[in-house]
Amino acid sequence: MLRLVFSFLLVASLVCNIYAQITLEPERDSQQNVVIYAVNTAKIPYSVIISFSDLQNITIPGGSNVTSVASPGRSKVATLKPTMAGQSTNYRYSYSYAKGSIFGKSKFAPVYLIPVAEGTAVRASVNTNISKVVKSEVNADAYVGVSFHFDAPTTIVAPRKGVIADMKMDFESTSDNLTFTAEENFIEIYHEDGTLTKLIVLKSGSQKVQIGDEVFPGQDLAESGGNHYQNGIRVMMVNQKVEKSDMDKFRYLYFPVLFATEEGNQEIKAPTQLTVAHPVEVVTMELSKKELKQFQEGK
Repeated sequence: MLRLVFSFLLVASLVCNIYAQITLEPERDSQQNVVIYAVNTAKIPYSVIISFSDLQNITIPGGSNVTSVASPGRSKVATLKPTMAGQSTNYRYSYSYAKGSIFGKSKFAPVYLIPVAEGTAVRASVNTNISKVVKSEVNADAYVGVSFHFDAPTTIVAPRKGVIADMKMDFESTSDNLTFTAEENFIEIYHEDGTLTKLIVLKSGSQKVQIGDEVFPGQDLAESGGNHYQNGIRVMMVNQKVEKSDMDKFRYLYFPVLFATEEGNQEIKAPTQLTVAHPVEVVTMELSKKELKQFQEGK
């Protein structure tokens, strides 16, 4: 039997996260506008597309759909105005949503920490798209993140400031010599520029954070896993952002990032040996004035 000895990651087109609860609540105001509110029970923003199949005496910006962002809690996502005052209105809609903010932007180009303890020697490699192995697909060479391999178990840390968006930490393998499994433990972080970082292959039950927690660069998240893999212990890191396709549907785009290393900031494009560095300028890059003061006082 052929044994596959590299890391892969399945690229999926994710429209809605089944664990999120995004609901819409239309209301009429005193001017007979229809104001649509989104109720988001998650701890992070979600992007929403509202598609209208029937509009009678109603005008909306953008034609037949509205793209908005639902903040945690209850927030306004659309306003439908009567085209002709004093006449009846009617509308029909459906909606889809995806994790993250489609309108999020960075104030500067972010730099990420390699998500393990400072001083750790790692072997970095770009993940192989599973489509390249089991299928002949157009996007088989698409970027799907980076793996960091190390010789001994270590602590996995936050690569960047953010909010814990999701996690799964109850998987324990009953097999050895695995290549990859979709059941693997992970912790996902939402960043204020609307993007997400997913850290995969973690020790079951080792999480030191909860969903909704704010985390800072270098903060302990969990312990490493991977003893049951052919390539040994490692952590996989995937960065993604939500975007709108030509068909007015959501999809996730995976993208490379700059990592802080002892040799300077660099993108991982090929297998390489690195020593993990946590430069102060990277750790403090996104801190508020209050957070920076607390960081300096805690040193």
